[in-house]
Amino acid sequence: MHRSQLCIPLLVLAAACGGSDVTGSAPGGGGPSDAEVSALARAASGWTYYKARGDTLLRSQGSGHAEARLRTRYNAKAATQLDANGKVRAGVSFPDSSLIVKELIIGSTLTRYAVMYKLRGSANAATGGWLWAYYAPDGSPQIGIGARGSACVGCHASGIDQTRMNDSHP
Repeated sequence: MHRSQLCIPLLVLAAACGGSDVTGSAPGGGGPSDAEVSALARAASGWTYYKARGDTLLRSQGSGHAEARLRTRYNAKAATQLDANGKVRAGVSFPDSSLIVKELIIGSTLTRYAVMYKLRGSANAATGGWLWAYYAPDGSPQIGIGARGSACVGCHASGIDQTRMNDSHP
């Protein structure tokens, strides 16, 4: 088996065991690949949900996401910035390796993941040091990290460290 074929299964295993930091480089250096970020975002365990609610929320009126429902979750690093009510604490800046995943849902079907992954030193980091992406449920990129948040940063320019859950779901 080629070394690169080992990468994704190992990342999935690491994420499932609570290790959700990717510091490896994509080909050519400069940060993780879409496959690595997608694998972390799709990991089945180790998450804290916004407001400690694993159920879905209705899309807010001002949302740029088309799907009617959503569920937002934070990896262990990002969850350190949530308050006792499960909301983002005012004025925080998420530390590197923070991963925020919004599951976007139509009816009862997950249609895609909207991902924010903070890695200030990554070549694909955009506003605030975030990597931004949309991934299909199978993990394939719909808008990859190489787009540097072009579909996201306009709406996310405000909010706490570019996050909008407190604004849209107070």
